[in-house]
Amino acid sequence: MGDTRAPFLLLAHHRSGSNLLNDLLQAHPCIECLNEPFSMHTPFFREHDLQPWAAGDFEPSRLHRHLPDGDDLRPFLHAFRDYLECSCAQRVIGFKETGLFGKLGWLQAFMPRLKLILLWREPRAIVSSVLRSGLIDFWDYRELVPPAFRRLFPQAPPPRGAMGSREELAGLAAMSVATRYELARRALPGFEHLVVGLDDVVQRPGETLGALARFLGVAPHPGPLQFLQGRQVASRGGTFSSVREPQRVTQGWQQHLGPSELAAIEHVLAVAGWHDPAAVWARRGEWTKETTPDGPEDADPALSR
Repeated sequence: MGDTRAPFLLLAHHRSGSNLLNDLLQAHPCIECLNEPFSMHTPFFREHDLQPWAAGDFEPSRLHRHLPDGDDLRPFLHAFRDYLECSCAQRVIGFKETGLFGKLGWLQAFMPRLKLILLWREPRAIVSSVLRSGLIDFWDYRELVPPAFRRLFPQAPPPRGAMGSREELAGLAAMSVATRYELARRALPGFEHLVVGLDDVVQRPGETLGALARFLGVAPHPGPLQFLQGRQVASRGGTFSSVREPQRVTQGWQQHLGPSELAAIEHVLAVAGWHDPAAVWARRGEWTKETTPDGPEDADPALSR
């Protein structure tokens, strides 16, 4: 394995616990996880969220033809890749993102050694949290999600509910979940990857955090578990809060979604085949893929149940 370690991407849908897992990774003394350098620190990737970039779109010098000319985005991306390539046993470097689902093919061509950690959550819990957070407007779901959803699921009927109603917004958020999960499912075979459920993080943290450490090529450390124990009783609050009380993670959505909202969600998930994400991941056999010399010795079976 030596001193080198592959850099990594932690990818998750909005309101899936990515801030929490980012903090947990950062609590390990040998892991550095940068917070959304593409989508939160540069407006371009947020404004072009879900617009597909394939591996064949990658250009070694220009990176992508749609990147704006005359600003510092290309130099930033080149410098960022160089920084990630400094990843080593003493400091495994990665980053967290919620907005690169449509660009995973391009990203793999841009960073061939990149490992991918996909964090997923129960879709109904995501929708419930998105509706309460105001992220539909922040991420421009109404403009960006329906075209991407129709590209993937052209047979899907129109969404339910009057414009602006809770039913319509719930369906829109469910379309976002189905779209991003489908894009991830199709792209995962190109990466050495590990798929982790948020429920596993909060309900079986020792097993899950140990599996993540091994996947990244470092020894498990008590720091992340100690951080989690504190975060389950306290939060920094707000839209990007990382509080994760186990019962709220697994059951909180049941208190917030009404019958019409649930019907709109089920309608979308059924059409897209994402009614049960855990079953989809397990059926595909895409919990881990070991393709590089510094990959894990084995996968933790706890993560595939």
